[in-house]
Amino acid sequence: MILLLALLLSIAISLARGGRFRWLAQTPLRYGWLAIVAFVLQWSVIYVPLPRTEGFPGPRTLLLMASYLLVVVVVAMNRRVPGLALIGVGLGLNLSVMLANGGFMPVTLEAVERAGLVHLVLSTEPGARLAATKDIVLPAEATRLWLLSDVLVVPPPLPFRTIFSLGDAFLAAGAFVLFQCAMRPRRGPLPLGEPPELKGSTAGQ
Repeated sequence: MILLLALLLSIAISLARGGRFRWLAQTPLRYGWLAIVAFVLQWSVIYVPLPRTEGFPGPRTLLLMASYLLVVVVVAMNRRVPGLALIGVGLGLNLSVMLANGGFMPVTLEAVERAGLVHLVLSTEPGARLAATKDIVLPAEATRLWLLSDVLVVPPPLPFRTIFSLGDAFLAAGAFVLFQCAMRPRRGPLPLGEPPELKGSTAGQ
């Protein structure tokens, strides 16, 4: 949820500052299709969940890890694009805590309760999945690298409720920088060519 909100906010601010989607489309992104494959893999794991995690190396856990590794490849191949370095840090932090805890992101039941999301817990057992997320419910004392897990809570009565990690915060910051840079008109040479209206205005000066 925090990433979706950051994405929408980034786009809204960029448009308000004169950004255009056509500039975003001209941002060079190598192997971008791998990110689409990663999204499909994550969707199949997150939105068709078992009541609890299978543990590592269960098939769904491997699919989730594979999706993250595909995104890591895309980030590594495009690390010079503004914002991608921050996204890479966020991915690294999230992957570290997920791998340390069986392949899914741990969250405490207390954090889930503070966020008002108890209704999403699919089971009462430790390791229970949180519906429509990559989270599993674990007590803090049983969580490795606990500070990197989903410990940050946006509670009610705010208009949205969510739980996120430090890595998610880096991902959101990276997405914000990416959209602010990619959707704004550029000065100087363009990676994939200059829009016709700018070429015309330059020629007339």
